[in-house]
Amino acid sequence: MHTYTREMCKLLEEETGETSWHENGGLFIAGNKERLTEYERLHEMGKYYDIESHVLTPEEVKTVHPLLRVDDIYGGMYSPTDGTIDPTGIVMAYSKAAKKMGAKIFENVSVSSIEVDELTNQAGLRTKRVRSVNTSSGKQIKCQYVVNATGAWGNYITDMVGERIPLRAIKHAFVVTEKLEGMHSMLPNVRDHDLSIYLKTQGNAMAIGGYESNPEFWNDVASEFSFGLFDLDWDTFAQN
Repeated sequence: MHTYTREMCKLLEEETGETSWHENGGLFIAGNKERLTEYERLHEMGKYYDIESHVLTPEEVKTVHPLLRVDDIYGGMYSPTDGTIDPTGIVMAYSKAAKKMGAKIFENVSVSSIEVDELTNQAGLRTKRVRSVNTSSGKQIKCQYVVNATGAWGNYITDMVGERIPLRAIKHAFVVTEKLEGMHSMLPNVRDHDLSIYLKTQGNAMAIGGYESNPEFWNDVASEFSFGLFDLDWDTFAQN
């Protein structure tokens, strides 16, 4: 999946001129011997999938990311072909490529309902087939297939045809520092699974987040919520 995504972003950039992939590498920190052994296994597995990686000593970790303190770690694994996808860039790239192939894009238009036909298949099971999609603009789009790419809002779409998907949204806490001396966009993203934190480059600043052990679920995803952030919950963030 990593290789496919990386190559797809590069291909889209060639086709559309839109940059979405920032290849700054990924660095995994091992805080104990067991974690380092796990990364050694991942390194060997990566060879099979043609994913470049290197198992590092603490001193080599410091060379890859000079801002890290390494006196309390066992080593790490560095993947130079890892990176970050720019959300705006990938959307623009996909939309440009789709338009070249004849797709139409309608902004500020939502799906209001989906019309389906109730069928019985050869096994005698009841099934449904899409007939058309109705939109908030009053237009009807006749089609046989609907691709549900709405993320956390996915069940708003499946509810329209009486189905549910096993999807729940969670709130995620992170902070962005002020400018840091020595920080730049080509330093690798850092993941420390023993401390359950990650560090991501934000130009000359750093985003710091964690993998919450007791995440806060957002059970009622607001249909109108977009391009916004929650107020930082320090209790959630302090878990890390």
